[in-house]
Amino acid sequence: MHATLDDLPPEILLLIIAYTLSGGSIPSNILCVNHQFRNAGVEWLYRNLCFRSLEQLRLFAQTSENAGVVLRSVTVDLTGKFARSDVWQHLREVLCRCRDRNEKLGLGQKQIPLEVLCLRLHSYSRDTSHHVFEEALSVVNPQVFRWTGPDPDHHFSTAIVAPVASRLCRIFGIWSNIQDITVTNITFSVDSDDSVMPLFPEIPSLRTLYVGQATFLSAGSVAAIFCVNKMASLQRVRLVDAYCESIWGSRIRRSDIEKAAQIIMFPQDVVHYEGVLSRIRKLLTCEKKTERIIGGDRVEGSIFLV
Repeated sequence: MHATLDDLPPEILLLIIAYTLSGGSIPSNILCVNHQFRNAGVEWLYRNLCFRSLEQLRLFAQTSENAGVVLRSVTVDLTGKFARSDVWQHLREVLCRCRDRNEKLGLGQKQIPLEVLCLRLHSYSRDTSHHVFEEALSVVNPQVFRWTGPDPDHHFSTAIVAPVASRLCRIFGIWSNIQDITVTNITFSVDSDDSVMPLFPEIPSLRTLYVGQATFLSAGSVAAIFCVNKMASLQRVRLVDAYCESIWGSRIRRSDIEKAAQIIMFPQDVVHYEGVLSRIRKLLTCEKKTERIIGGDRVEGSIFLV
């Protein structure tokens, strides 16, 4: 007896479909194999939404189809494309439509619980719709959030501009399910005087934080995460190619965070300083990844900056 595609176990079939669709192929290619592939593929597509153009976002927001599945992840990947200011409007419409569909499935929730929310696109300082961006992300409640720049790793570019970064940090505080945060190609406010204010609000569920290719990151705002916020679930904080000023300045080292923590806690809270210092040394690593060809803060030897 010869095995056919219909004999594939559902687990294997789903792996094949997920691998094919996640590679950016035309969905119809694999969905047209047979009825079994179509049913499993449509369910996977609607459970793991992936948008690679503004037109896809716009069209999906207009459809009433939901395939009767619960949304698990959302990805917006505009690598190689210009992200117009209306991207946030379309994203908000998509997420609000998904929330409405959840209500029809009997899952009435103010926020959509997601496993993963992933963004790969640029934001712009002159964009007047930053408030729409904040409204869009407030609709969801992900466990994992990633926003990385769409450019190659060796291109030190800014994807998350300062006005968006400040709103993003506020949004983290309303995500009760968030466990892992990754943000790269980000710049923070140049003239902010927040040396004793935490980078973001208290997030009890947060386990890991990765900040890469960051500029104008205040050592004090990072130190305050350990000094002011409790966050007992926190297991690891990584600052990779994080600069206190521009990329022509120096990278942030762990000693910078330790000094900032001392400034915050002395002389009012000397008793707890040793505990905070121990926690910083246990959880925080400052690292170098991408080296400039000439100039800047060049590091020889170990990737860890102490």
